[in-house]
Amino acid sequence: MSIFLDKILTQIFSPLGVTLGIVFLALILLTFGRRREATSALVLALAWGWVWSTPFLGSILSTSQVERDRYLPHHAEDLPVGDAIVVLGGGAIPISGNMIYPDLTGRADRIWHAARCYHADKAPLIIASGGNVWPGFEEQSEADAMRTVLRAFGVPDYAIITESGSRNTLQNAVLTAKLVAGRGIKRILLVTSFSHMSRAEAAFRRVGFEVVPVAVDFFRSSRRPSIFTILPSASILSSNTRRAREYLGRLVYYLRS
Repeated sequence: MSIFLDKILTQIFSPLGVTLGIVFLALILLTFGRRREATSALVLALAWGWVWSTPFLGSILSTSQVERDRYLPHHAEDLPVGDAIVVLGGGAIPISGNMIYPDLTGRADRIWHAARCYHADKAPLIIASGGNVWPGFEEQSEADAMRTVLRAFGVPDYAIITESGSRNTLQNAVLTAKLVAGRGIKRILLVTSFSHMSRAEAAFRRVGFEVVPVAVDFFRSSRRPSIFTILPSASILSSNTRRAREYLGRLVYYLRS
């Protein structure tokens, strides 16, 4: 399956994609005079969208206690030393159109923490891994965008290597391994989001790296019941969608392994 098809299917089967799909089905049913079925579909779409927009579902989708214990946050100064810091894409939107600088996303602490680790002397090199997700639209790769941000955070250009061919997590690992082959880089500090770390760590270990997981971008969630845990929120819909995509990504990764 192509990367492009992967991305399209991910969008279609996202919570918002499914909601819109049910609404579209309701409109088709209404066109054919099936009002009762159309009404049921609209109620289902409303309920589906509402549930996916609540902190309550976010707490259910939160990663396991084993992962929460394994991927604890650490100050950069307390981390062990490695041969290189590998930071995965997702924290910066590459330049396109009238942009003159990359835009930072909600996952930008991946880049910021990689810079912290470098300034704490945890490795002499940062490898920014991330390709051009949408060829023809973006004018640079995610890796190039991360280089721009890392330099703004005080990391010298000579200490940054970019891997700009990857478009998913497995390719991040495989192409990074090829990029550093022969450099003696074995132990890496792998910087990515907490929810993404389990899959990323498995991919990088699979290609032969010794991985020190450095998780960032932690979700805030609470299992304490209250009225606020069932109220919908656009930001919660976004974070729950990320959780759902990660579970889907893990499934695809293990089916391909």
